[in-house]
Order: sequence, then C-alpha cells, then structure tokens
Amino acid sequence: MKNYIFQSLLQCFFLDRLIKQKNASSFTVSSYRDTFRIFLKFMKEKKQCAPSKVTIEMVNAENVIDFLNYIEFIRNNSVNTRNNRLAAIHSFMEYVSFQAPEYLGIVQRVMTVPFKKTETRIIDYLIKEEVDSTLGACNLNCWLGRRDRLMISILYNTGVRVSELVSIKIKDITINKNGTGLIHVIGKGRKERTIPLWKSTQAYLVDYMAEMRCSDEDYLFKNNQGENLTRSGVAYRLDCLVKKAALHCHSLLKKRVTPHVFRHTTAMHLLEAGVDISTIAIWLGHESIETTHKYMVADIRLKEKALAKVNEPIVSEFRYRPSEDILNFLDSL
Repeated sequence: MKNYIFQSLLQCFFLDRLIKQKNASSFTVSSYRDTFRIFLKFMKEKKQCAPSKVTIEMVNAENVIDFLNYIEFIRNNSVNTRNNRLAAIHSFMEYVSFQAPEYLGIVQRVMTVPFKKTETRIIDYLIKEEVDSTLGACNLNCWLGRRDRLMISILYNTGVRVSELVSIKIKDITINKNGTGLIHVIGKGRKERTIPLWKSTQAYLVDYMAEMRCSDEDYLFKNNQGENLTRSGVAYRLDCLVKKAALHCHSLLKKRVTPHVFRHTTAMHLLEAGVDISTIAIWLGHESIETTHKYMVADIRLKEKALAKVNEPIVSEFRYRPSEDILNFLDSL
C-alpha cells in the first residue's frame, strides 16, 4: 500500500499544507498542481509506472533529476520553469519529512537537487515619454479606449501585478470627500495593501465608474462581451496600444512591453523621484526588501548620478609589489 501513502500525502499536502496552513493563492495551488500532473505523466511515459502505482520511493533524487531534464530538454521549458517545478517538489518533500519521517533519507537526497542558475536580465522599464505615448494611443471617443486609459493609468500609478489588476472590484476603490483616492489589492500570499491614486487616475476612475454603473461586487474591468477582463486580455490590449504608440515614439519599437514592465516602470520612477526603497517595497507588496533592491542595481542613470557626487581618487605613484615568496606560492596553486 506504499502507493496509497504517496497519494494520501500528496492530497494532504494540497488540502492541509498549501490551502489550510499556508493559505496559498489559487495561482500557487495551480502551479503546484500542474507540476505533479506533469510529473505523473513523466512517470507513466518514461518510467512505465501508472500514476496509481507511484510510491514515495519513486520520488527519489534520480527520478527528480530525470524529470527536470525532461521538462527542460523534451518539453523545451525555460530554466525558470524548471526551477519552479523543483521548488514545488521541494515543498512537497519537506512536508513528507514531517508527516512520514521514515522517508527522511529519500527526502534529504531530493532536497540536495540544486536549482539551475539563470542569467540576470536587465530590468525592462519605460521612460516617461513612452508611458505618455502609450496613454495617448487610447481612443477616448469609444468606451474601449477610455477603459484602456484607466487600465494603463492604474498599472503605472500603482505598480500592481496583472493578476491584481483584473481582481480589483468596485468595492476595493475608495474616493474620499477630501479628494484622495485609494485602491485596495490582495497580492501574492494573500497579502493586502492599499495604494494612493493620483488626481488624474482618480478622475478617469470616477468617470469610468459612472459610465459603467457597476455594483460593489462587480469587477472593475470588463471586456467587449461584458465578461471579466483576463490577464491575457490585458496583455493583448497593451500590445495593441504599444504598437500604435510606437509609430510616433520609436524607442518603443525596441522594447517588449508587458503588464509587468509597467510594474518595473513604477518602481524605477519612484526610485528616481527619491522615494526610499522600503517605501517602494511596501508600495509593490514585496515580502522582502531584497526583491526591491534589484531596481537600485538596474538603473545606470542613478549610478552615474552617484558617481558624479564622488571625487575621483588621487593616484599615488606607489605601487605595491608582492614578494617573490608570495608569487611562488600563487604559482604553485
């Protein structure tokens, strides 16, 4: 009945650990679910083991490595996807170590399977002229254009993730009598945060809600069919607008603009405006300030400004010369 133990542990991992204990988001649950779906398919196709026959012993380091190679080289997934699948397996095996310590030896070997290093890409973001050109591409003579203008304004104003954007409901928006506006969002790990709105974003929002006549439980953004706007829908509309804007703002031709690029843009512009990094972390909903630190590394203009404030060193004519002994030592290595 060892196969039953695997099935039971996997079910409890999702129901108890992820959903009840960690209160994981639906996106995390879906990602982990897909990992084990693909793993069971791999075991059936490559190891000739039906899903109902898989045991904990079969989730060993050798099979996990073969599975990861299958993902990367047979399914042609990226290294990032490979690492995400491994993270899901590590999380499950950590759960197994608590619930079934007799499998600790197998768990420990799987936990030593390393993540692959990935190239650190330079963060893509837009300059102010590119943001303005994208907003200017919205046709305000039709409802779709007015919706798109609000969508881009909120992306740029708040730096929300696209999943957070499409989840905004009318009840999440507050327009105070003193003229201040706020949007309440629920991000990764169900962490909540409230973000202030610019006057322009507020004005677009008030006009749009009056036009839509929505109830509090309605989602803010709808498509042409009156259904809730999806993440792919946001990406498609943004792509259309950027192509149109690129006819006049040629620098956009060299950039791949996604909804997440607007999140990077918000962070970089806040940083350039002198907002401290801890505030930006709270603004974006980052769990760790280390995540936000990448924006400081990314902006070469900030580095140039910092360098300009530092006096160049006066180089003396003295040069240290190592002794022959230390050179001999280094040569022997």
